[in-house]
Amino acid sequence: ENDRLVDSLGFWSASRVHLVHRLEQLDAVTHLGATLHTFVISVWAPELELATLRIEQEHEVGNEVVIERPTPADTDRPPVLMENPAPARPFQFLVGLLGLPKYGTIDPTRLMALFLPFFFWIMLGDIAYGVLLATLSFLSHRRFRDRSDVVRDLTVVLMMSAGWSILWGIVYGEFLGDLGHRVFGLEPLWINREEAIEPLLVFALAVGAAHIVLGLVLGGFQALRSNNRTLFGERTAMLVSLIGLCFVVGVVAGSLPAGVLPPAAGAVVVGLAVLIALGGPMGLLLGPLELIGTVGNVLSYLRLAAIGLASVYLARVANELGTAIPLAFGIIVAALFHALNLALGTFSPTIQSLRLHYVEFFDKVHEPGGTAFRPFGADDTARRPNAT
Repeated sequence: ENDRLVDSLGFWSASRVHLVHRLEQLDAVTHLGATLHTFVISVWAPELELATLRIEQEHEVGNEVVIERPTPADTDRPPVLMENPAPARPFQFLVGLLGLPKYGTIDPTRLMALFLPFFFWIMLGDIAYGVLLATLSFLSHRRFRDRSDVVRDLTVVLMMSAGWSILWGIVYGEFLGDLGHRVFGLEPLWINREEAIEPLLVFALAVGAAHIVLGLVLGGFQALRSNNRTLFGERTAMLVSLIGLCFVVGVVAGSLPAGVLPPAAGAVVVGLAVLIALGGPMGLLLGPLELIGTVGNVLSYLRLAAIGLASVYLARVANELGTAIPLAFGIIVAALFHALNLALGTFSPTIQSLRLHYVEFFDKVHEPGGTAFRPFGADDTARRPNAT
């Protein structure tokens, strides 16, 4: 009885899909401009598949049908098809949470695929935590990948981030915090995060400055390509000011010679003057505020070091509690603390990495508002949300 019911549901579901596709084919006639001997139809097609479309057209009807590729008019709103390499594809749904990028603008998916796991390891650089997270993500991926596209992509993102955590756990010399050092004599290849706090903070600031500078460069390029001269000027002026300010800080910190200070200060002044000029009547107020806001964006990356240090110290507390009480009970207490640390070390770095992209970076490179491309004859119930 159940088999007959399943077969019946499958038949009607397939019939529904077939009828929807057939109705779309019939509806396409209303978009044709036709006479007795000719017809014209205007459609959107993926640019990468245009060559295949020409080959199929020649195979089916020969040279009687001509395909032309006109340039979209300014009033057109072409749909968007996000096409990225396989390693970056799971990050498309994270970009899509803020809306698809407009046609002709930058798709930041590949940048997110590069930087999000990179931020993750700065906060959770531990061999044991990375192995555990990779194992849990892999098991979740195998179990739920066919049930939910979001869970499937998210587990892949976590597996990639866990791989970086393992690698940088080796660099930091951390295995369940300092347990690797106590038991196996594990030593860091770069710095001990418990002791070298200042280099870690400087590193986080350098990463933040590089990420913001990249956003300003790409944002300026996008503004230039769209012929938005005002936005291009603002991005360029902000870039000049920020780079000049970085050099000023380097001189003050003693990392750069004093001779760099005059040109660096001049770059800050010139960039700020351009921001004020482009701001119109309110430029005198908005220009400095924009520069301060950008500096605040860079300082936000200090959370990369802060969250990582919190994870290190919580792991140390777990290990010290485990050795301060009887062995059997100590192992249980330490395991519970490490489990809590792993949960926090997974949730918080993920949220903070997304925040740094959405708030500090995407406002410079991501221009939402695109409409997803829907292939002709595709059924709404069978489409993936970010791979249409």
